[in-house]
Amino acid sequence: MLFSLLIRLYNITFPVAGWHAWRQADTASIARNFFTEESDIFYPRIDWRGDTEGYAETEFQIYPFIVSGLYNLFGVNEFFGRLISVFFSVLTVFGIYLLVRKTIDERTALWSAFIYSVLPLNIFFGRAFMPEPAMLMCSVYGIYFFVKWTENDSRRDFILSAFFIAMAALIKLPALYLGLPLAYLCYKKYGRTFLKTPVIWIYVLLVFIPVAAWYYHAHQLYLRTGLTFSIWDAGKDKWGMTEPLFTLKFYNDIFFKSIAERHLTYPAFIVFIWGMLIKRKQYLEHLFDWWLAGIIVFILIAPQAHLAQEYYQLPFNISASVFIAKVFSKYIKSDELRDSFKKNTLAVTVLSVCLSGIIVLSFLRVRNFMKSEDLNAPVFKIAAVVDSVSGPGDKFITVTEGNPAMLYIIKRKGWVSFPDDNNDVFISAKKSGGAKFITGEKSIIKTDAQRNSFESLKRKNEVITDNDEYFLIKLK
Repeated sequence: MLFSLLIRLYNITFPVAGWHAWRQADTASIARNFFTEESDIFYPRIDWRGDTEGYAETEFQIYPFIVSGLYNLFGVNEFFGRLISVFFSVLTVFGIYLLVRKTIDERTALWSAFIYSVLPLNIFFGRAFMPEPAMLMCSVYGIYFFVKWTENDSRRDFILSAFFIAMAALIKLPALYLGLPLAYLCYKKYGRTFLKTPVIWIYVLLVFIPVAAWYYHAHQLYLRTGLTFSIWDAGKDKWGMTEPLFTLKFYNDIFFKSIAERHLTYPAFIVFIWGMLIKRKQYLEHLFDWWLAGIIVFILIAPQAHLAQEYYQLPFNISASVFIAKVFSKYIKSDELRDSFKKNTLAVTVLSVCLSGIIVLSFLRVRNFMKSEDLNAPVFKIAAVVDSVSGPGDKFITVTEGNPAMLYIIKRKGWVSFPDDNNDVFISAKKSGGAKFITGEKSIIKTDAQRNSFESLKRKNEVITDNDEYFLIKLK
């Protein structure tokens, strides 16, 4: 756990920018707005609000609310958001150890925790300003306490499991895929009639009532402001699209380019396939098969979301780490390493090479992911100019292909736009809503049509800054 903590503390004081800044900026803006505007967890507010109140249809924002509590004590600093993510990430490592120790054995549990700790995207997102580490932690402990309850019928374990599963689904609605491994555990406890068991329906209600209540309330916020994270847009944004499922490219992009290459690294992916082939010795080992199946169902339901964002596949790494660990546990035994090598020379040699590859490739991948975390990036220069020429209440249009990170970094409210949007009709509408400035990085302007629109924009308004890196224009 100490090792897991230390490798996640690298560059932890870096502001919200760089790779996957989009999702981090949304979360960080909600945390900051809880602190600066309205400390009400039921009314999360975003920066890309335009001329509305800023209330948005989102998941339950417990993670940024916790971060805002630290802001109340120490002031606004993204370090605290990252630190909370690290805390949840390390707790997930410990939870995996507890769960695998209970369902398989101690040695496999230690290997599972270690493998999960060093996978590259687990490290990167385990210190990102995002709710995923909290959701993963809740998922692991929800399953762990449910396993305990199936064995001892403890009311405490029953309630704790329902609490953590409900929290996982509140934080990220797709966590409802956990119903598949939970249904398997219910089947093993009660048999085919488990759906007729009253206590199971009590559990279902304990999970679904708060989840349904929150997402109903969140939808009312959308009806009020028109702002949403596209939770229910079936067939439009994240889920419900069937076209990708009928292409080989989709499966190559998800299972090889993303999961095998980025999440696991290819050496770990090879060992994962190997682990899938190891015979299960007891029924609890099948829990991780059903967990994996649930995640695959989630991938098929929301193909576009998985194509767009790697972090949607993070739950895959929990079960994958267990299958990888089963191979290492079987062939590499620290208390009898010499005998293990003599008995299985080829297997131990291959696994030693794979383990070295996992560690080296994880390091290289994480380093590559963090290359864009640069304080000399143009967006920070824009923020300095914005502070010198505008007030905190001035509304901005940021030209960023829809990315809210710039609004967050310059500490202003307003709109995010695409380069093709910046015509007279669009600009006039936003000025009517109170927009006073428009800014962006020059690299975003690529086509001749976009360059012509930009030149027209400069002629009709007051140019404050226009250089090779960025522009800032005051709207007349």
